[in-house]
Amino acid sequence: MVHTLFVVCFRNSAYDIILLQSFGLLAFVMEDVVSFLAGWMRKPVVFTLNGGAFFEFYQRYPSWVRRVLGRASTITTPSHFLAEQFQAEGIEVKYMPNAIDLTHFPFGRNTERSHSLLWVRAFHNIYHPELAIETVRLLKEGFPDIKLSMIGPDQGLLNSCRQMIKEYKLEDHIDILGYISNKELYRYYQSHQVYLNTTRYESFGVALMEAGACGIPCVSVKVGEIPFLWKDEQNVLFAEREATDFAAKIKELIISTDKRETLSRNARNNAEEYTWEKILPQWEHLIKLQTQAQ
Repeated sequence: MVHTLFVVCFRNSAYDIILLQSFGLLAFVMEDVVSFLAGWMRKPVVFTLNGGAFFEFYQRYPSWVRRVLGRASTITTPSHFLAEQFQAEGIEVKYMPNAIDLTHFPFGRNTERSHSLLWVRAFHNIYHPELAIETVRLLKEGFPDIKLSMIGPDQGLLNSCRQMIKEYKLEDHIDILGYISNKELYRYYQSHQVYLNTTRYESFGVALMEAGACGIPCVSVKVGEIPFLWKDEQNVLFAEREATDFAAKIKELIISTDKRETLSRNARNNAEEYTWEKILPQWEHLIKLQTQAQ
């Protein structure tokens, strides 16, 4: 925060526009201060609303959020879901999708291992890792060799997940791999048979899009922005937030090679609509409009 404020105040000749990514409480404190200074410095501010729970944050602090967002020359979001919610409140928000770098997520299914599942997110309540563990518990009965790899940093739930795995006697079925660099993730997307997306909130779903780019068939909850970007039975399988439904959908994919191949191919096609080459011109146009308005 100190570094940001220093740049805003003392290096103002080095930039024309301030872009602020909004997720929630801690970041929003800084954005309040920075956007206030931006007005004093006569610099346009573009807010980007992220995080599937950001509207709930707004509902807790409506006056504060309205006051801060009122300083923006433009408000964007990568989420149709968030855009609709805020526009219903009379706050104009422009949809601007996130972009992914396909050079880091090449398509490939040649190393796919049978009965292998993948989960990639942080061990945090938002991402509901327990649902993936419960799902493996059910699948073990029909697929004794089922394996789940869980990738992501600990943000409070790792120890309880380890305990859960021990209680269910799933030590031979679940590997917790910790943090993996984004540049290395494609190896896991390509080598596993099914990807599980269990998140409680989603403003865009970058991890799901990156998984789809690599061609791994995905089973996902239908939450936030996901149903705006993905089509059930076409490029993803939607499941209810219940282990029984997740297990049933995963079983479908394990049994049906044709279904896996269809979802794999269509997921890659979907991801190709969100490359940086396609999204960059939209940002260039937006920034040009802001600088011309100064």
